[in-house]
This record gives sequence, C-alpha cells and structure tokens, in this order.
Amino acid sequence: MESVIPLPDGGKIVKTNCFECHAKCGVLCEVDKDGELVSVKGNPEDPRSEGRMCGKGLSATKILYDPERLRWPLRRKGERGAGQWERITWDEALDWLQERVEALTAEYGAETIAYGQGTGRGTNQWTGRAGNAGGRVHHSLSPGNICLVPMMVQAFLQYGMFPTFDGCDFDHADCIVFWGANSVWTEPTYTSGQVGRSRDRGAKLIVIDPFFEHPLAAKADHFVGLRPGSDPYLAMAWLNVIMNEDLYDHEFTQKFTNAPMLLIEGANVPLNGALVEEGGNPQSMLVFDKKSGGFVDIHTPDIDEDMDYHGMVKLADGTEAPVTTVWRALKARVDEWTPERASEMCWAPAEVIRASARTYAAAPAATINVFQGIEEQTNCKDTLQLVNIIIAICGNLEKKGGNLSMPFWNQMGPLTGADPETQKELRIVNDKASGSVYGISNPTAVFEAMRTGKPYPVRGYIMVQGNPLSWSENTALVKESLMSLDLLVCMDYYMSPTCELADLVLPSTHWTERDYLADEVCSEWVFGQQKAVEPLYERKSDVWFWREFGHRLNPEWWPWETDEELFDWQLEQTHAGVTWEELKSKWIHHVPQMPSRDYRANGFPTPTGRAELYSVVELIMGADPLPAASEPKESVFSTPDIAADYPLTGITGRRYPIYYHSAYRGIPHLREIVPEPQVIFHRSIAEEQGIEYGEWVWIESPTGRITMKARPTDGLDPRVCVIPHGWWQSCEKLGLPGYPDGMSNANMLTSDRVYNDEFMTPGLRSTLCRIVKKKGGE
Repeated sequence: MESVIPLPDGGKIVKTNCFECHAKCGVLCEVDKDGELVSVKGNPEDPRSEGRMCGKGLSATKILYDPERLRWPLRRKGERGAGQWERITWDEALDWLQERVEALTAEYGAETIAYGQGTGRGTNQWTGRAGNAGGRVHHSLSPGNICLVPMMVQAFLQYGMFPTFDGCDFDHADCIVFWGANSVWTEPTYTSGQVGRSRDRGAKLIVIDPFFEHPLAAKADHFVGLRPGSDPYLAMAWLNVIMNEDLYDHEFTQKFTNAPMLLIEGANVPLNGALVEEGGNPQSMLVFDKKSGGFVDIHTPDIDEDMDYHGMVKLADGTEAPVTTVWRALKARVDEWTPERASEMCWAPAEVIRASARTYAAAPAATINVFQGIEEQTNCKDTLQLVNIIIAICGNLEKKGGNLSMPFWNQMGPLTGADPETQKELRIVNDKASGSVYGISNPTAVFEAMRTGKPYPVRGYIMVQGNPLSWSENTALVKESLMSLDLLVCMDYYMSPTCELADLVLPSTHWTERDYLADEVCSEWVFGQQKAVEPLYERKSDVWFWREFGHRLNPEWWPWETDEELFDWQLEQTHAGVTWEELKSKWIHHVPQMPSRDYRANGFPTPTGRAELYSVVELIMGADPLPAASEPKESVFSTPDIAADYPLTGITGRRYPIYYHSAYRGIPHLREIVPEPQVIFHRSIAEEQGIEYGEWVWIESPTGRITMKARPTDGLDPRVCVIPHGWWQSCEKLGLPGYPDGMSNANMLTSDRVYNDEFMTPGLRSTLCRIVKKKGGE
C-alpha cells in the first residue's frame, strides 16, 4: 500500500514516524484538504510499536501549532541575554554565520568552533560530520559522554557491535532485565507491548534501580533496589554466583569469548607469538590447545581451548613468566565479591542479589537493557563492561530472546566521516579525565576553554536541538562560558534558556514538517519519515541546515544539492538496499543484518574475533582491559568528608513519559499531568525537618542550590533522593510559571570536579546533596 492515502474529502493520510523521542514509532497523520494536520494516530503496521502511541506523540498537533514555537531566524541586537532580537531571512542568517565562522577561523584556527546538539532526533551523524568537516578537531559539544556513547562504545570494544539498546529481544526473552533503564517510560510504545506479551507467557522480570517507584518495580520477580553508583559491586556479585555455581554457558564462553586467552600474570598483558618465539607475530594472541598440548593463535579453528590453564612459560628471550587465562584473571577479581560483601556496598539484600543472578542465568534466553542509570556515573566503564561480560558468558549474545546487533549502530562511521588528522592532538581534556576511550574533547574542558582561552581559545558554538544549560553539569559555569563567546548559534523548537543567550536563533521544523530517514533505534528496519504538512512560517529542518551551511564552508564534505540526494547517499552508505523515493513510497524497509548474527561462521568484529571479557582495545588505549569493582569518585564511601555535610545520594535523571528531557512543559494537557518540579525523598527526612507535602524546599550540594516542591515517600531508601531534570519552561495557558536562572535546574547541583576516566562522564546519577526546609521569607 502507498505511503500517502488520499481521502474522499480531498485530505490524505500520511504514513510517517513520530520523532518525539528515540523510538520513532510509526504513525498515521491525517491532513485535511487545506493542508492542516488534523490528528496523529499510531500505525499498526509498525512491527515495533504496533499502533501504540504515547502522550508526546499524540500531542503532535499541539506541538506543531504551539504559538510559542520559533517561527523565523532571529539575530541578537542588544547585550547577550537581554532578549532583544531582529527578524532576518535565512539567506541573511547563513551569510552572516558564514562570515563569522570564517573570521573566527582565520583568527584562531578551525579548532575555535565547537559543534554539538542535545538529545538527537536523528541528526547525530550530521552534527558529527559538521565537526569533522572543520578539518582540525571535532569537539562534539553534545551530551554524548552522559548518554549513549559510554554503553555504545563499550559494547563495540567488547563485541564489535551494540546490542543493549534497541537490540533487546524482549518479545522472545524468558527473562528481561532493566538495569538502570526505564524503557517502558522512555520508549514506551516501542517496549511495552513486547514486555507485556513476554510477561503474559511467563517471562521473568528483574528491575535494578535505586527508585522503588520504578514503574515495573512492583511487577518484577526481583526488584534490586541498590545505592546509586554501586552497580559494579552488584555485577561482580552476579558474576560470583554465575561463575562459582557453574551457571554460565560453557560452549559459548570457551569457543566464542576470549576467556581462554593467555595473559602474563602480573603484567596482565596478552601472551603473543613474538613473546614465545623468535620472529613470532606480536598480533597473534594465544590460547592453550588441549588437543595438541601447545600454544596456538586464538583464531585457530577446531581447537579445544583450556580456560583454566595456569603455569610457567619459557619466553623467546630465555626467561620464564607465569601465565594464566582471562577467565582465571577475571575470576580472581570476581571471587572477592560475594553477594554478602556486595550487599554492604550496594544496600541491596544478599538473598535478592543471589536469587536475581540465578534467575537470569537459568533462563533459556535472557536480555538486559541498560541505559543512563549506569551511564551517568564516574565508574560507568566498569559497570558496562561487567554487564557485557554477564550477557556473553551466559550465551545471550546474538541469540533469539537475548541481546542482538542492530545495523544502524555499525554504520555511523561513513556518515560522520573520518576524524581530522589532528583530532587527538587538538582535542581538549584536562587532569580530571583523560578520555582514554572516547576520543573527543571533554565538554566541561571545552566550556572552560571558552572562559579562559586555555589550552587555546574556543570562541564559537553551533548547535541544533541543544540546551546545555539543561543537560550539562554545573550549569552556573556553563552559563559563564556561553556568555563569553564571540559566536553562539542555536537551532531549536523553542526559545530555550540557551537560545536566550545566542547571537543567532534558527527555527527548526517539527517532524511533521520535514522529510528524513528513521533509522536510529529502529531495530531491523529503516523508515521513510516523510513530512505530513509543509513547513510553517520560515522553519527549516536540521538536516537542511547542516547540508546548506556545510556546503558553504566545505563542499567536498557536503556535495549534495538537495536533501533527497543526501538521503540516497545515506541509504547507500548504510547498505539499506533502497533509494529515498522507493523508501518514501513504501514507508518501511527491512535492512540486511550484521554478520555476527551468524557468529559461529563469522565470529565477532573484535581483535580476537570473539566477544571480549578482556578488552584488547582498551589495553591499547591505556584503560584497564578487565573490569574492577570501582566506587564513584564522589560518594558516601569515597568522599566521607563531603558526605558528612551532604549525606543524601541524589539521582538527577527521573523521567516522565509525557516530557522529552526539558521539552513540552508548555503544552497544557501535558503540563496538567506533572505541573511542577518535585524532589522525592524519604518520609523520615520530612518528619525530622517538619516538611509538608508540596512545600517548597532547598536542595543543596557542594556545587549549588535549587528549589523544588517536596514529595515525601516510602518508595525510596532514606539515604537517597530523586531530583528531576529539565524544568525551565512556563505554561501560560494554565498560569504555571517557568523557572528562570536555574532555580529548579537539577544540573545546578551536579559536579564538574570528578569524571569517569575513559568516557569523561560526570556522576549525575550519584550527586551528594541534602534537603533543607526553607526559612521564612526564602
């Protein structure tokens, strides 16, 4: 059936995809004969959402026609942040922007311009291409270091692909684990049907989260209510149970992971061919083959690997060295962490830890969904690596009902283009984190370079759909940084707090107003996400902006004359096997799967050709190739001096299914559902301080102070509180206020003092803080 269906009255139904969140659910847009969007309904032909829609998607008409939306390009007239604007044309905007970028580049070098975005609506690759096309360095001033990148990159390092997001096969799983994830709210229509069906047929459910009011907590077979940031201890304890109770998949672990790979004990480096034989291959990683009784390359077919080998090996230089396997080295770390010991650190009962580990390992097929709950921690590398190990040794990788590779994530590289030659040399990091694994600048170090000019000046920042005054830690310093710029450009739906500080504000089309491809988080399909109505006022799509602006600066990188040409090139690079016109016509297209789906024949795209428990690439990059039971760098255990004054561990990422981060609090029927920012904390704190429900209170941290309304509860550990993010927008129709100057902005509290070393991630989900009753007049 065609993707545009004519109606008898002259209107039409347009098959397209909602872009109000990552899920990109299939929808049917009804447009009347005058070209006005009448309604949006779910499309039952979408194999993922099956016609379900959430409140955000159902609000599309309200968002499209919201009078508060940006309408045309605006250029600053007065002082930065004074709210004085002049309306200009797009040609004027692009001419002015090109002139400013070229002038700043001539004065300071191309590295002076940062490109970025907020949570992507499908433009991640084009923002990346804009940065790479600069030719010197791509700072990638986006929240990738706190969202998606840690779990994606860590999975690529261990598996060569990314299976823990849209790769969770909920529909066929016998056990489903949500670990620091709340996908039934964040991508509800994508996951809820699959999870519900699996539960109906008896699948077990495990929820690992500090928030006892997680929407699935009461429905779970095992709810593990752990301390924020203590996930490595829990993961170690799970492995302790799985390995010591012999619950792992023996064949997969021996044949398809690098568990048998030999390491020189102490040095913890692989035993390679050059070490054992004069003239041997230094790239040849060895295992002990029980069939031949000797050392062979790990890629050798038809061998019987010994996972428990341990002994002295004579090296090519005549010395001897103790050798062990990855399996034994991992087990030595795991054995320290019994459920009882882990319980002391993660505050979850040992019996719950043990029972949940057994349930996962015993399931014929199980899937683990992880997300920002474990990403936004200074120990995220260890947690993610441990979770990936659990998936692998239990044989749930590339398995029906387990965690599966998805094509999109393996094909981003050609779209963004190669990193500039000077990327490593010019990226900006500091002594807070080396970023050994994530090869971009540390966002907080880039903001610092804006203020100080060190190590070199960053004078420009161009972003689409980005609001760093909401997403970045220590907002007060970020605002200082933005105020110091020579050039700040924001393309968005609304006049966000960051837009208010800009030199140039550009109006972005809503998804109903623009053509694009829906591929990111679309599982095994790509969709023709065509516009339902013509763009209103003078709005343009983000893709159009990057293409047009990019073509002006670097036509070799941006050769396309139209969006359609770019879409065809994108589909060609991702091997989709369809053109834009063909895709738009049929709306949905199944894409070829990754070779690792048949891992028995093809192996995994890693240095060892196997799923890696020990990450060879991380060794090369200077990170620990094995995971550790690491503590957050600021916590009640690691910094007791700070915890003495700020005893609560605050989670700053509480989600609402009706909002998308900081968006849509101005839509009346959505704002009615959650009208005000509420900090959630244990009832005992309220009783101790005489705080009433709904009373405005202070939330304080070593970094700053904000105010929210109190919501005491029993659904939380007394040592934990939940601080929702994203509050700035007013709703005039309901008479509900906005929250200026960060008064209710959770990231006014979060720290820029400490970071994860590998991904430069701050501890947004484990911020030390306290709740304080307001005094009279405050």
